[in-house]
Amino acid sequence: MRTRSRDELIAEGRQPTETWDVEGRPATVTVIVEPKDDGSLRVVVQGFMPSKWLSSVRRIALDGFYQLPSGAIEPMPDWEFSEFD
Repeated sequence: MRTRSRDELIAEGRQPTETWDVEGRPATVTVIVEPKDDGSLRVVVQGFMPSKWLSSVRRIALDGFYQLPSGAIEPMPDWEFSEFD
């Protein structure tokens, strides 16, 4: 995702949530793309999957970054991930 252009990231953010089968468990993956006031994009990849042992518990995986107007990539601060779990 970090090598994609701004237009590709925006298009990816418009795609519906995907559901995959991982070891017999349904996993959902969503790409969230948010334009910011400074012209940058915040990109978050969010995945959910039921726990292997307790189906009522969901496991969450998150990754994210900022793409600046120049095209440079900056990491997303750890504290911002709490908005997505």
